[in-house]
Amino acid sequence: MAYLNATVLNDYQAREAVNEKRFAAHGVIDLVYNSSPFCDFITPSTREKMATISGAQAIKLPAIQDQTVTVVTTPGFTFIPDNLTTSVEYTFVAYDIFSGFRQYDASYANNNVDRDFDRDTKIKNVLNAMADTKEGILTTVLDAQRAQTLDYTAQVNQSSGGGTYTFTGGDILTVNKAAQQETMFSSLSALMIANKLDGSYATVTSPAGLAVQKMEALKYGANNEKDVQALGMIPASDMHTSHNISTSAVFDGYWVQKGAIGMFSNFPYDFRNGTEVDSAKWSVTDVEMPMVKSRLNVYTDRFKANATNIVSSADTNVIMSAGEEMAMWDRFYVVYPYNSDLSVYPSGIVKIQGLTS
Repeated sequence: MAYLNATVLNDYQAREAVNEKRFAAHGVIDLVYNSSPFCDFITPSTREKMATISGAQAIKLPAIQDQTVTVVTTPGFTFIPDNLTTSVEYTFVAYDIFSGFRQYDASYANNNVDRDFDRDTKIKNVLNAMADTKEGILTTVLDAQRAQTLDYTAQVNQSSGGGTYTFTGGDILTVNKAAQQETMFSSLSALMIANKLDGSYATVTSPAGLAVQKMEALKYGANNEKDVQALGMIPASDMHTSHNISTSAVFDGYWVQKGAIGMFSNFPYDFRNGTEVDSAKWSVTDVEMPMVKSRLNVYTDRFKANATNIVSSADTNVIMSAGEEMAMWDRFYVVYPYNSDLSVYPSGIVKIQGLTS
């Protein structure tokens, strides 16, 4: 019986291409996103206003400054102190991240890549790049609001089993290698409580920065050989990693009180009202988009174009072609509690660094 020679068979050409893009971990966004519900200094009515306010308007929050209270030991009408408060206003600004893409339907007639697969891939790639930009903005705010004073490191060092916490240069808390064990989070929490900043905390570090701590939690927590909860181990969901934080040490990152920073989205008029003009459409995504962790303002339109100078001068399909464009706009406010002087009042945002020795 004769068989066909395999060389004459048609090769199978896959239409769903391989995407070379490597997607980053965006732990800074994750941390700020999870911290946002704890920002109780932003009232529900203010949150609603943030969602719809025009970019020409400012968000102003009142704050009462710390005061020196007079207390006496003699009762009487004449001894009632004034103890007047001083109020101030502080403002937040909106940040904008904008990107998108265009594609030409006819260019896929002579292309082995499927149109819808290519579109979905571009959306993911754009979202990844937008998230990188967003992390840069959030990191800038974290750095601007980080603690510049932190007391009681000497006391915490006494209970850290030879570990040392040092607040260097007035703005970085270094953790030596001996302190980077399962008790690290407990010591960090004790330090914040001593500075009158108790509460729930989360952390974000450079890639693999918390490998030791995560291993301790997994290794001992599963068999209950150590009570990791009693040791102050924070949940794995509060240990974040970001490829946008670099380090030359074991890790660099931030130890952040939940509610010390937050982000809230803004939706300009036409987007939230779903304006349509011919084929142009303005909308807001129904759900929060991956990576950026926000509902996005989206603009789409159909158009006609000669795309030979963009796609390929040899492809006659695109001389008179139809195209689609999509714009994605992430507009958001970054919020944080009032602090009149970071060099006097400790902040719930602490920049941390794990040393190699």
